[in-house]
Amino acid sequence: MKDLRCKKCNKLLCRYRDCIELEIKCPRCGTVNSLTSYVHITKPKTAKEERNVIPVRSDSNVG
Repeated sequence: MKDLRCKKCNKLLCRYRDCIELEIKCPRCGTVNSLTSYVHITKPKTAKEERNVIPVRSDSNVG
């Protein structure tokens, strides 16, 4: 869980999890606080891109 505090007076306004957009008015000082999270979507790798990966060999005798 993450805390959302007022940007002006630092009062704890709420605790949130997995929030895309949130807007809360502070009851103490009246400042409107907003939170916006963006989800970054990446395209999956193609079979050709996965074949280009070079495997790294780790020797257990090195040390």
